[in-house]
Amino acid sequence: MAFGLFLCLLVLVLAGCDQQDNTLDGPNAPLAVNQQTGVFPAVGENSQSDFTSLDPARASDHASAQVISMAFTGLVSLDSHLQVRPQLAESYTSSDNGLTWTFKLKPNLKFSDGTHLTSQDVVYSLDRALQPLTASSTASTFLGSIKDADKLRRGEIQTLIGDSLQAPDAQTVIIKLARPDQSFLSALTNGCASVVKKQLIEKYGSAWTDHVNEGGSTGPWVIARSIKQATRYIVLTPNTYYYGPRPKLKKAIVTYYINPQTVYRAYEAGQIDIAPVPSNQIGRARALPVGELHQVPGLTMYYYGLNYLARPFDNLKVRQALALAINKDALAHDVYSGTMLATNHIVPAGIPGYTPQLSGPLGVSSTKGDPQKARQLLDEGLQEEGVTRDIFKNVNFEVFSGIPSDVNIKSEYNSIRTMWKDFLGIDVKINDTSEAKYYSDLQNTVNNAKGLGIWRLSWNTDYPDPHAVLSPQFGQGMSNNIQNYGQNKALNVDQQQETQRLLTQADAVTNQQQRYQLYAQAEQRLIDDVAWLPLFQGVKSTVVKPCVQGWTDSPLDQVAPDDWAKISLSSNASCAHNV
Repeated sequence: MAFGLFLCLLVLVLAGCDQQDNTLDGPNAPLAVNQQTGVFPAVGENSQSDFTSLDPARASDHASAQVISMAFTGLVSLDSHLQVRPQLAESYTSSDNGLTWTFKLKPNLKFSDGTHLTSQDVVYSLDRALQPLTASSTASTFLGSIKDADKLRRGEIQTLIGDSLQAPDAQTVIIKLARPDQSFLSALTNGCASVVKKQLIEKYGSAWTDHVNEGGSTGPWVIARSIKQATRYIVLTPNTYYYGPRPKLKKAIVTYYINPQTVYRAYEAGQIDIAPVPSNQIGRARALPVGELHQVPGLTMYYYGLNYLARPFDNLKVRQALALAINKDALAHDVYSGTMLATNHIVPAGIPGYTPQLSGPLGVSSTKGDPQKARQLLDEGLQEEGVTRDIFKNVNFEVFSGIPSDVNIKSEYNSIRTMWKDFLGIDVKINDTSEAKYYSDLQNTVNNAKGLGIWRLSWNTDYPDPHAVLSPQFGQGMSNNIQNYGQNKALNVDQQQETQRLLTQADAVTNQQQRYQLYAQAEQRLIDDVAWLPLFQGVKSTVVKPCVQGWTDSPLDQVAPDDWAKISLSSNASCAHNV
């Protein structure tokens, strides 16, 4: 989960250029070893004022996840191209029936204090993440396919160790699944599957993350100091016992910022070395010297939801009319200045299993919509419902615009309202509410015909597989199914439920190409049904100081563990060397 329901913000992408200038003099000469200190931001979400937790099983925000990805690793990770790569594991295999995964660990693994790391540490960490007392908000999503994980979470059994999680010898980890799940390997790249040190947790309890510098790290970095003053920041140093290529930087300082606007000002002031670019600052970023601005498609999808239980959204033609009346290209250009990619898709471009040939509703491939067809569909849909356009006066269209990372969101709402008014002849009142009420009302819309009618959300694809978007949002009984897809009284509800069964079938297929084909079929049906009204795929816009050498453009929110070995600083005066 992804991280449940939340407004995903445009957060840090540690990205930059692939090419390094090997010049040994001039502005690109490498800094002295003792000056190799990188200063990076961690960006808060909504009203959050600090890292939520540095416990891999408990963290649920991007800022915490960034630091965790530096200090902890698990069996596998994603590289900058979204491919699964071994980390603590040297190799892995899946049984023919897809129910058993076997991992062989790399030899001589150690924690950052030099003590040995074995398969027992791996199974302990996975079991702990799923324990009810850990109260992880992410483990059930990413590790929920493990056999009896649901029973453990409910407290019906004490542990999975020895049954679903096995360590037959010091170098072997066996994980048994409740059902075949080819996305499981990708899900294991999430931070909640990171290995933690049992002895540290037993010694300090819930305060163990304050003592990680005593030897609890497994990743390329060690948390050396965590300082909470006027500005919250964390100092990390290279892990001398890291099994992979070690960082070139001798110190990394991660400073917490409440929102991207503040981060960008800090970048312009020379206080940090990279920064995400808020959409309202893209003009300033484009005016920087060539090479500082980097843009790649991200993994966040932005969409509008419609309540299938609320009239008139229970009518397929009404939903299709609303979708086809929106010119997404105009919104991406005029409102977001090219920091969003207009899309008709649910699965983001760039991940394995993305199917570019899918179209919008009724075969409309253009992201500019089709206003004429939209008006015809609305007329037909309202006639079928036996209502007039006046019904939209009572629609509960609720939004939350107080998003620090997205100052253009009000323009988006109002532009869509204008398009619906001009092309469809309907006037929908927008209710801009508080963050707390918004999330409460969203949760109360599940199975509720009197809940919200229209809302706007985003979904961050946390691992590169169609399953990460489609099944959690539209699968039968899923808590994220706010739109009540497949659980309503619409005329085509049987077809919706058939699509849900298709998703279940795709989830269990072990042949990867066949899985992708089934997901593509399901996604096209969902698009035709307007299960989501997708608007954009986010663009990761990042500025990188010229002194930073070796960054790789990537849609990920964190640097891949082994990529830290590529990153160094030159003597170019642009970097925040003296922080």
